[in-house]
Amino acid sequence: MSTNKSVYCEKCHGEITFRGDLVTATFLLEVLPYHVDCYAKDLKGAKTLFLDNQPLNGFSGTFLAIVSLLVAIGWSIVADGAFKWGALLALIPVGYRLYSYLTYERFLER
Repeated sequence: MSTNKSVYCEKCHGEITFRGDLVTATFLLEVLPYHVDCYAKDLKGAKTLFLDNQPLNGFSGTFLAIVSLLVAIGWSIVADGAFKWGALLALIPVGYRLYSYLTYERFLER
């Protein structure tokens, strides 16, 4: 599945071609792509208060999404009545992870 969509770094505006060079993070509820080095530099800058210091892609982001999914399932089984809707809050990291993959990662080479 090869498409022609290019992914550009939010900081340096350079093209990201390999999945290993990509870090996606949330900035004020928006998912942004970064080069690994640019992400580290932005975390040290003024954006630190709004830029999530936990990458959405990679092992930690995928692990968080899986744990969140399990918590949502458990919460929906255990909770009573209207509290079952609280399980939707646990699905937020799952949504961000899926969005990151569908918007950026699937267009890059391994």
